[in-house]
Amino acid sequence: MNKFLTIYLFNKKQNSVLILLAILSLVLMLLRVKITHDIYLLFLIWNLFLGYIPYFFSSKLKNTVPGYFCFYLLFLGWLLFLPNAFYLVTDFIHLHYSTSFQYLFDAILLTSFTLAGFYAGIASLFHIHQLLQMKYSDQKSKLIIIFICYLSGFGVYLGRILRFNSWDIIRHPIDLINGLLESFKNLEAQLFTAILGTFIVLVYSIYFSSLNQKQLSSW
Repeated sequence: MNKFLTIYLFNKKQNSVLILLAILSLVLMLLRVKITHDIYLLFLIWNLFLGYIPYFFSSKLKNTVPGYFCFYLLFLGWLLFLPNAFYLVTDFIHLHYSTSFQYLFDAILLTSFTLAGFYAGIASLFHIHQLLQMKYSDQKSKLIIIFICYLSGFGVYLGRILRFNSWDIIRHPIDLINGLLESFKNLEAQLFTAILGTFIVLVYSIYFSSLNQKQLSSW
């Protein structure tokens, strides 16, 4: 009973953190528009919305009975949209020097959006990790999560470098497949996937370890 209560309270805490990060990001964005009279970085709001979608899917998955069509549909949607959560870290390419103040302000703004998206992705991974642990051993569950982390890194490469998005699996499936096949042979794609995938794995490992310590201390 204590374990279920801990998980319930933790999920409520996750939701609160995500809401606060989103509010902080939006406030900083509105402040930037007010100060600079420039709407250049407004696309970050859409990127953050896309980054929160996998968290929504994984939250729904926890309350869906495995084996049903709806469960697998939600899981597929989660897998396709998960790279969007980590994609925001690449938005730092839009950081340009104008004045010292604006450069620093934009750096803080981009960091805020990146933290919000990354946290949503990591928390979403934890939801799926919980589901995997119900069916598989701890070792196998971890290996699946690690594979998904690298898959997400590859997904970010497809989005940032090749400019595909999650909807292209429906709109431009042939182009997407060709891009996938070419990327498998591309050293740049392999390095990008390895670096970002490893970074996601490390961040998730720290998150998972700290969370387990908190849950153990609550017993």
